[in-house]
Amino acid sequence: MSWGQGMKAVLGAFIGVRRGSASQADQALKPWQLIVTALALAGGLIVALLLLVSWVTR
Repeated sequence: MSWGQGMKAVLGAFIGVRRGSASQADQALKPWQLIVTALALAGGLIVALLLLVSWVTR
């Protein structure tokens, strides 16, 4: 699995949009890689939101 393919799968899941052919290709992905990618993206989103709120409330 490439990390790019994992990123596409996780971002598609966050947004809720995936093609049928892409979801079939995602079956080859390993669960632990998807979990790590999802946690990293969720953490990045939280940090970005905290920085945005900190910047807006100054």
